[in-house]
Amino acid sequence: MRARADRNAEFLGIDCSWLASDQAGHLGAFFTAGIGPIPQLALEGGPIPIEDMELRLCELPRICSAKLLVTVPRPDSYTDFAERGLFVYDWTDIHATTRSATNAYQAVAVPETLLHTNSLPANLAAAATRLRLPDLLFPTSRSIHTAQVLKTL
Repeated sequence: MRARADRNAEFLGIDCSWLASDQAGHLGAFFTAGIGPIPQLALEGGPIPIEDMELRLCELPRICSAKLLVTVPRPDSYTDFAERGLFVYDWTDIHATTRSATNAYQAVAVPETLLHTNSLPANLAAAATRLRLPDLLFPTSRSIHTAQVLKTL
């Protein structure tokens, strides 16, 4: 348990991303805003270390247009990932008070065309299927609570 806490602490204050798949094989990119919870399997490395995940996702080709679900000054990173077929979630509690915090990753952008695990390069497919959220479907999940993320991984 101590190793997990140390590894999570290593990323405190660093806005990094991790990749997961839902029960249908759709893909979700999760941005931590430097404080969002990171599943243990994402921290353990696997086929792609968490430090390299964002770069690997940026190497995917743009395949569609994206719908932005939030109003932010610089939506580029959200739409860039959604244009690659990924559902994009952010830890928006970074801007919330304790009272208004949702303790959830919020959907911020959705793709017009859905990318599936079987369409990915082998290392990304392995990372996405390793972090599978079997009780969720990203097309209908606008909010993913910490308990949903951490209980299945």
